[in-house]
Amino acid sequence: MKEGYRLMTTVSVPVFDRKKTSVKTANLLGVAGTDVPIREIEKLVPPYKLGVNGYSFMVNTNGYVLYHPDLRPVFQDILKPNYNSVDFAEVELPDDDSEPRENNTEFLDLRRDLIEHQNVEQVLRIKAHLDEMKRLVQREQRYFTQGIDGTPFSLGIAMPQGYGRYKVYGQIELSLEISDPRSNKAMDHFTTGNWSLHPDWVYCEYKYNQEQEESNRTVAPEEQMLEFLSRAEKPHWKWRSTRTRPPPEPTMAQSQCDKDLVQSLLFDARATNVYFNTMDIEDRIEDKDKAHQRFGITTAFVATRSGLTRWQDFTNQDPTQPNQEPTSSQPPHFMKIHNRAIDEIWYKRAVDYYEEDPDAYVYSVPFDAATRNPEEVLVTATRAIFIEENTYRKAPAAVVGVTIKHKEFVNYFKNETHKCPSYPSTTNNCKTGKTCDSPSLDCYLLDDNGFVVVSEDDSDTGKFFGTLEGTIMESLVQSEVYKRVRIFDYQAVCLDSKMENNSASFLTTPIQMAKWAAHWMVSNVFWMLVKTHLYTLWDPNAAWAYTHNPEEAQYPNLGNTQHQDFHDYKEMGPDESLPPENNETQQEAVMDDQLMKEYVDDLDNLNYDISGVPPGGAPVDDGGPQYPQDYEEDQDGGYPSLELAYINTTHPRPCDKEVYLYKLQNHKLKQDGVYKPVKGKLSNCHTNGCGRPFSVQKVRSTNLILVAVNNLCPCDSRKLDIEPMEVKYDEEQKCRRLLMLHYRKRPQVCVNYHPDEAEIKLCGGAGSLGLPSSVLLSLLFLVQVYTTHLLRS
Repeated sequence: MKEGYRLMTTVSVPVFDRKKTSVKTANLLGVAGTDVPIREIEKLVPPYKLGVNGYSFMVNTNGYVLYHPDLRPVFQDILKPNYNSVDFAEVELPDDDSEPRENNTEFLDLRRDLIEHQNVEQVLRIKAHLDEMKRLVQREQRYFTQGIDGTPFSLGIAMPQGYGRYKVYGQIELSLEISDPRSNKAMDHFTTGNWSLHPDWVYCEYKYNQEQEESNRTVAPEEQMLEFLSRAEKPHWKWRSTRTRPPPEPTMAQSQCDKDLVQSLLFDARATNVYFNTMDIEDRIEDKDKAHQRFGITTAFVATRSGLTRWQDFTNQDPTQPNQEPTSSQPPHFMKIHNRAIDEIWYKRAVDYYEEDPDAYVYSVPFDAATRNPEEVLVTATRAIFIEENTYRKAPAAVVGVTIKHKEFVNYFKNETHKCPSYPSTTNNCKTGKTCDSPSLDCYLLDDNGFVVVSEDDSDTGKFFGTLEGTIMESLVQSEVYKRVRIFDYQAVCLDSKMENNSASFLTTPIQMAKWAAHWMVSNVFWMLVKTHLYTLWDPNAAWAYTHNPEEAQYPNLGNTQHQDFHDYKEMGPDESLPPENNETQQEAVMDDQLMKEYVDDLDNLNYDISGVPPGGAPVDDGGPQYPQDYEEDQDGGYPSLELAYINTTHPRPCDKEVYLYKLQNHKLKQDGVYKPVKGKLSNCHTNGCGRPFSVQKVRSTNLILVAVNNLCPCDSRKLDIEPMEVKYDEEQKCRRLLMLHYRKRPQVCVNYHPDEAEIKLCGGAGSLGLPSSVLLSLLFLVQVYTTHLLRS
């Protein structure tokens, strides 16, 4: 969501007159309320306590979510029409093959428990989308619900089943760290190397001071942390609670820190700072050829559970010095953008993929890599670090990774795939038909969601494989290499390009008819003025024509043209000729008339050859005079060209969309604990009866597969897209949807009477506005008399 939108919820209570008087009254003085930013409510459930892929949400008594990680209230920088009425059943999708908006009993029961403020614990299997609805994740989640007393809200917490049940506990007691003379200062863990903190988490902040609270949003969290650590080293410092409570004084300006989060941060900072104290990380790599130069590694990084991210750029000579800020022409540093630790997509994917292959690195490239500068495209490779006590007790502690130049990654891929399987390098004995070096093979490296990481054509990088080889992708689904999953988006927005016609008309009233008559009269008056040229009576402008030759100069000097006065011109017939001037003989005048006649005849016989006319341009004249590029038509006495602007008015409306996403089936590629190749062939895909074989091989310790496709048979390939499409409902489905009313909590009590009402004498009342009966009868009598008189006359 954009930072400019700060959604709030309103808390209000009625205010009655409670004064004790001799005469009982029931005076409603008004309503008192306040707006509470939802962000402040979210702070009460710190994300670091829930861990990666865990989240909290709140639901009101209508089943609408107050906040949720999949709540998307903004569309193209504007609020959606239904941003405040998104139902819980629209953000939690069950992992089944149900049709859109079909009821799922388990999720509806969970929704009812949230509305009824029930405390329950339930395990459900869900499917969710990642990375702008282009990636898919399926997992079991454990839900916890708890009603909030005195409010219409319930709190829900969702934790991944398995690794979400445990968390890594590691802290450094700050007070002991400061008092122990043998240990390093807390500030020393942050003085070297490149590091950043989660920008949305609250480590320390000021309370009860408006100016300091504004600085919390403007000052970077790294600066705030260093400031609070420096204060902690001073005498008489102590921890303060982060819970909101009434301040003892209105001018209180105390800083408060999350003790568990800060001490966990210190633990992670000390554990990751070991690589920056004494030597460069490059010196710790055993490979003497320097892996970063061989594989094109640009950055190595680690992100921890406490929101800390450290990275090392291999281009820097001094590891103790931070990187220089990029210039305006350079893109921002990768870690400056992706600094949200456990909330980053690459962090979540690495942790989820650990369940399928603990030794695998998760590779990914930007979706728009084909449109970027090839020198700036990076491949991200990440791997999760888990702490395990036994097979069942494990929790994610961090994610490590590297960024690799895509250009170097492609070169390494080609070097390896162009080798003969039986020889360490390409030789004359190698059959090139079995390698990607063969012109008859197209090789692709795909990730676990079907996106191209490496292709022999750089323009394919980052694209979905189905848009390139839809038929092959369909075969991979049928071979169970990929699984196709249907995802619904119940918060989508559809754009209608034109207004829908309405069969009903405006209510015709005398005022409306008078307005139409006035419009008709005014339009006819103006049309009469145009046809009769009456406007020339008050605007007698004269016009004349002249000729000039723009070839005489680079720009025609129209300012020096000497025009004759208006009285020097006279009206002439079509057969008359201009009389010669004093310095012009009669013979010269006749020659001019003859030349003019020949010029007109040439115009009648002129033909244009449009073969050399470029699209949307003028004919190319190689021999004639050329106008400069900055020449403007209005300098030549003409009018500037008018460009017609067609505004395509669109009207956004809420709608449902669906999209099919894909996920790699690793267990289908493994046989007896070993990854086996999957081979197939597209038969009779062309009129000549040829086939198109293909082969798929899993790349070990990665989320990638190698797809080799024979390109000798020109098969027509269908296109599989992953763009969301609107769900079209028929009339029966629309009616069923209107009748599908979800459960809502009604008011518990309905008070429509109180015994003390009889003692209240000062009660309000309502009246009606109308004519007295006598006046109404008099008017009717006069109308009757007048009507009778008209009929007789």
